[in-house]
Amino acid sequence: MKQVCLIIGVVFLLCSFKSDGLIERVYPELLGDYDFYKSVADRSTSYAKDGKDVFTVKITKKDQILFFRNKKKERKMHFVETKMPFLDDENHVLFGSKGNYEPMFYRGDTIVIQSYPIEFQDNYFIKKK
Repeated sequence: MKQVCLIIGVVFLLCSFKSDGLIERVYPELLGDYDFYKSVADRSTSYAKDGKDVFTVKITKKDQILFFRNKKKERKMHFVETKMPFLDDENHVLFGSKGNYEPMFYRGDTIVIQSYPIEFQDNYFIKKK
């Protein structure tokens, strides 16, 4: 009986490490590192080259999105499978934490995040080659 319980426990443990996350399975093209390019609000545009800080984003196989400022991690959030049906642009995936989620839009090698590094603006990041 102990052997059966041990085998079942090992099987559950192995299943928990199975790597079939949302990003890897549905959006594999999004995996990688991105550099901040520009931020747009109304009629004004701020370019990354004009600032002193370097902002980057990393999307991992573990469904995580990591935010860095000058190579130092500032925060970590997770992607979820839910979509926002009222958005006109279907090219989005939700990320966040603790029930607070926001869309990340994507097209080609560019992602747009509205909360980092400048809140309430369209912040464009371009994938590193």
